[in-house]
Amino acid sequence: MAGHSLFILLCLFGLSAQKSTLDDTSYVAAVVEYEVQANSSLNLENYVQLIKDAADQNADIVVFPEMTLTVHSHVVIPINSLLKDYPVPALQPQLYDEILVSISSAAKLNEIYVVVNVEEIVNCTSGDVTGETCPEQKVYLFNTNVVFDRNGTVIDRYRKINLFGEYTRNPALSSELGIFKTDFGVTFGHFICFDLMFQVPAIQIVQMYNITDIVFSTMWFSELPYLTAVQIQEAYAYSMNVNFLGAGANNVRVGSAGSGIYSGKAGALVSIMPGVPTTKLLVARVPKVPGQVTGSTPGPIYNNPSDQDSLYLLTDSSLPSHTTRLLTSGSQQFMLIDKDVTCYFRVQLGERNGENAPFFRAFIHDGVNVYAKRDVGTVGCAVAACKTEDVKSCVYRSNIDTVEVQELDIKMIYRKHYNSTLKCNDVEYFPISIRKNLFPLDPSNFSYKEDQIENEEYEDNLNEIKPNEERVQITNKINSPQTALISFGIWGRVFDRDGTILTNFSEEDIQKYIEIENAIYHPHKDRSSLIDDEL
Repeated sequence: MAGHSLFILLCLFGLSAQKSTLDDTSYVAAVVEYEVQANSSLNLENYVQLIKDAADQNADIVVFPEMTLTVHSHVVIPINSLLKDYPVPALQPQLYDEILVSISSAAKLNEIYVVVNVEEIVNCTSGDVTGETCPEQKVYLFNTNVVFDRNGTVIDRYRKINLFGEYTRNPALSSELGIFKTDFGVTFGHFICFDLMFQVPAIQIVQMYNITDIVFSTMWFSELPYLTAVQIQEAYAYSMNVNFLGAGANNVRVGSAGSGIYSGKAGALVSIMPGVPTTKLLVARVPKVPGQVTGSTPGPIYNNPSDQDSLYLLTDSSLPSHTTRLLTSGSQQFMLIDKDVTCYFRVQLGERNGENAPFFRAFIHDGVNVYAKRDVGTVGCAVAACKTEDVKSCVYRSNIDTVEVQELDIKMIYRKHYNSTLKCNDVEYFPISIRKNLFPLDPSNFSYKEDQIENEEYEDNLNEIKPNEERVQITNKINSPQTALISFGIWGRVFDRDGTILTNFSEEDIQKYIEIENAIYHPHKDRSSLIDDEL
């Protein structure tokens, strides 16, 4: 591979050379952690090689990250017109962009399903836009996934609904979900990065259509304590009980890293959260029934601890405003309340072992965070490590001194409501944890459950129940003492508080985003202040 070393991880056990079939109880999936580079031609060359590498490992499907193929270039994807008549770009190269032709050819040659992410262009000022929606006579740019089958046929196109800033692009003009079927009997849903945070598509696609396997392309900016990349990928797979194929862009200086293949409540079949520039192919056999894993799996791939420090990490800036309580050594039980949420904590901490050992705080919040100028409803109960007793020093990673968390049991009392229009829940909860190596706890090390409760049971602490709403108790507790925890708890998304999708951007917004993209794709540019401002 030109320009960087390529590491190929083989995570397969007992694989045959045959493709997976309808009758098989599993299939083989591959995801790529791909180092961000500004050279589109080099990216395309690397992608073609990685597709071959995945096929050589007997993968049935390979997934690539968000915005790591086309850089400052656009692709036309005429799925409702030209691709209906000539669906295999490899066979009609004169009709299509080089990227579609090359990826189609690689998928066809290697007989593998391929999911790539591109910047799509639709020119509504021209006369040839058959099958496209054109609300205005202008040029539209979309953040788009394209899916190829084993024959190189383009079988699906999905446009990102929830843009993370991205003011040079347009959100999808409709809430059309990305769904495709395969010849090995698995139907996949797919979405892109910030979409993971929202009811449509991330919750609806599973609960409305009973999808059990998700493809996820991302360029994630990790944020402590709830939203680091592998942490939230694994938490989503666990709570939604789905197989999850997450392919992440790698750009550690801006905080982008993290990929994996997860199977429901079994956790990570393989995952990576590198602190150094990395391109890596991850391959694993995935059970068709999420969580029913047979045989051993490699699980997380750990970095050298000192390398992990090079990964730029954000911290939730709203933490200091949350209701909080400083914890002490020994045993303690208490309750915290914020608006409609009540949390019960039972904690036992060992003594601080060294002057750099962390302090711990309990947090509770029920409110709204703002990401890329958009309100996002959240609720949470957690314990997090801090550098000092000051809440502004949270969250803290110490690679030297530790505190043993001997017992940690958190119960959250909140609400749940089913949205009969969208056919999915208006509130979803996730078990969150992260250790100092930036991986979550293995599911064997915690117990998580959600139970409906009688309203009278906690009526002294609850506001009036709304129609079609029920109260739930969510419990998350560690199963054994832990010495490397930096956060642990329950995090929820309250979708009925979300702001609307932004569609009108100022010239200042656009110029600022161009600066951010320059910082992402060009190593000599300053990174942290731009990304912080956007968040």
